[in-house]
Amino acid sequence: MNANEYTAREVERGVFHVVDYRKDSMYLIVGKEKALLFDTGMGEGDLRGFVEGLAGGKPVEVVISHAHWDHITQANQFEKVYMNHREKEIAELFGLSVDCSRFLDVREGDAFDLGDRRLEVLEAPGHTPGSIVLLDRERKLLFSGDALGAGHAWLHLPGCLPLWVYLQSLRRLAGMADLFEKIYHGHLNESAAFGLNYLMDLIEAVEGVLGGSLKGEEYWIGSFPGLYVTVRSATLVYNPENLWGCAK
Repeated sequence: MNANEYTAREVERGVFHVVDYRKDSMYLIVGKEKALLFDTGMGEGDLRGFVEGLAGGKPVEVVISHAHWDHITQANQFEKVYMNHREKEIAELFGLSVDCSRFLDVREGDAFDLGDRRLEVLEAPGHTPGSIVLLDRERKLLFSGDALGAGHAWLHLPGCLPLWVYLQSLRRLAGMADLFEKIYHGHLNESAAFGLNYLMDLIEAVEGVLGGSLKGEEYWIGSFPGLYVTVRSATLVYNPENLWGCAK
């Protein structure tokens, strides 16, 4: 698969998992009246043309889960793009060549009506300040980007919020666990869609680090140093200097 190619498969009725050459995950959710693309990856091909074909001619709007390079790079191909305003600082931090100034703000409580399905916006800060997830209550689906990681939850990167803030986001989602059964995350090729057990394992990992019962080992993946702990299905990667931030 070269940099100009994309593949897709329908993982739920009207939900296409779109993959680029870097195996970045995007989700095209097709409704009766329009379609919503969650993230744009970092491929180099005609992503807009590809997803418009999947959408069957319906207009496609874009929502960015967070402003890391592997989730936002091809957003420039689309006219109507939504992103939480806090993510502009992340795009600037990493020097991304994406024009975020024209993006429309999206916040907690917003929703996208596609005609026969509705996607609610929930803010889930931690991995980045403005990370969002999308909830489809009727079908009990949660689209999480990297807010919950993909088996490995990265809280060690520049721009990540303190670990205690992340725990509040996780606990809040756990409190809504009766509203979703499947979690479609930002790197589906690396592991299958998650169930609620993954979220609970991740919470236990964060609580263990903050409470001192779990001690991390040196992380071996990527360019940024960090420590990691594993609790059953979830691995938490964190910066030991960014547990509490300015408040405990």
